[in-house]
Amino acid sequence: MMSARLEQRRGVWRSALVASVLVGTGLGWATAGSPGLGKAASVTPLGDAQAVVRRIQDAAQRRSYSGTFVVNAGGVISSSRITHFADGRQQIERIEALDGQMRRLYRHNDTVHVFWPKTREASIEQRELLPGFPVANIGDAPGALDAYELQSTTADRAAGHEAQVVTLRPRDTYRYAQRLWLERQSGLLLRADTLGARGEVIESSAFSELQLDAPVQPQVLLQEMRRLDGYRIQRSSLPRCELEREGWLLRALPPSFTLVRCVQRPLRPGERAAARSASAAAAAQAGASPAGALASDTSTGLLQATFSDGLTLVSIFVEPFDASVHHRDAAAAWGATQALSRRLNDWWITAVGDVPLVTLQQFSSGMERRRP
Repeated sequence: MMSARLEQRRGVWRSALVASVLVGTGLGWATAGSPGLGKAASVTPLGDAQAVVRRIQDAAQRRSYSGTFVVNAGGVISSSRITHFADGRQQIERIEALDGQMRRLYRHNDTVHVFWPKTREASIEQRELLPGFPVANIGDAPGALDAYELQSTTADRAAGHEAQVVTLRPRDTYRYAQRLWLERQSGLLLRADTLGARGEVIESSAFSELQLDAPVQPQVLLQEMRRLDGYRIQRSSLPRCELEREGWLLRALPPSFTLVRCVQRPLRPGERAAARSASAAAAAQAGASPAGALASDTSTGLLQATFSDGLTLVSIFVEPFDASVHHRDAAAAWGATQALSRRLNDWWITAVGDVPLVTLQQFSSGMERRRP
């Protein structure tokens, strides 16, 4: 049975990802001739994986666009309308959920506003840009992509645009294989699939339609973002921290993973009760109102450490153990996202990421409590 706590942590992890990069919700790879390409592809090795990653990054930072983005994870389909402005100096975007409870997310560089019109609630967060796909500050580091073998496959079309399809084959079992569709002229990521160990599609995300260089009006987006009259506003920040200073040591990281950041997440009164309801947790995962977002002791907060191999992310959540909420160790999966939760003495540790379960097991078992 799916654990409400694990689903809840996945919601926080996914929200962070969406707030940082528009198309970073799922990646994948398929062998030549796999369903979806339409014809067999000749695989030609490329010399520099980082060059391809930088091209995708540059396109997201410099190109404006609008379109409909669809994610199919574990048979559950969700879609969003995305409007993105970028000029190389700043990025402004709006993401409107087209399924489930109505919500709109705005981001202006490192400021994120989320609106829930039905409940007239809004959250405002000022934070550093979070890692998404590709992870800019990791993707440029020497050796960051050594865990992947980058290959070229074939030309294809996605969202009505000519695309180059590249494959990233993992060199070990700690990450999924990936296949990416890049818009041929700009390098913008149009589609990404994630495949399991047997080559099956476990998650797919793509623009169903996309207008490149759309006439996006940045001032209009900013005006909408700042229209807060009539909303109950919750403001929060994510102060940085250090694992060792907080009393934690992580031994034996999976190969190629590096710590990206460590933050303390603020927790609000009344959220403990919400955690006891699976439906409330599901709402949090889907981006429902902040009243059901997180559940823990407000005096302690929630520690989140995020790691990356340059393409994918793993987050470790740490909180005090509470027998009324944390019942037993559990694992769950949603599409490509795996989650694993366990008790460690007086603490409850949850690992979440778009990686195989063996990767989370190594992260989780490597956590050691030390005196802060």
